[in-house]
Amino acid sequence: MFKFVIASVLLSYVLADTEMAPYEVLKAHEGWEERSMPALKWISGDGFDIRPHDGESAQRIFWKLFSYIDGGNDQGVKIPMTTPVSYRVIPGEGPNCEGNFTMSFFIPMAFQENTPLPLDSDVYIEERPAMNVAAIQFPGFPGDVDFGIKGAELYELAANEGVNVADVPLWTASYDGPNIIINRRNEVWLEM
Repeated sequence: MFKFVIASVLLSYVLADTEMAPYEVLKAHEGWEERSMPALKWISGDGFDIRPHDGESAQRIFWKLFSYIDGGNDQGVKIPMTTPVSYRVIPGEGPNCEGNFTMSFFIPMAFQENTPLPLDSDVYIEERPAMNVAAIQFPGFPGDVDFGIKGAELYELAANEGVNVADVPLWTASYDGPNIIINRRNEVWLEM
């Protein structure tokens, strides 16, 4: 636990001035927006857990991704931390069932062309295609239930505006480390 707290503090310090994955706002609505997200590379790892954001599987994958950016790659280079940390969650069937998820760090633009390859076979370079999403921002320290509630809210907001969005997968994004207490930025994305 102590190592996790120390690493969280260090990661939060690094996140204070980080490169953010680019996107373009196509249309702003009251409380949410439509976005175009370009095709980019992300370093990703897959998990299976009843609590994708809060469970042991997420911690294990986070450290594997962190190891990659900390030099655990074929070039042995340290790669700056970026924002957001994103999740693609495909919920399990029924209540209280394990779901599949992918946790990802955006690979900085300086490494998009000559991307170092991971040494750990549990992580991989994901060439995420361009996509349009509906996005909603909210503060706090959300858990799995909070992200689900915001996903349902976003789905309803989009439907009320006549915007067709998918309910699966649920995309989530966190932009701040744990030491940021106020003005935190979290998001849910639904594919359009």
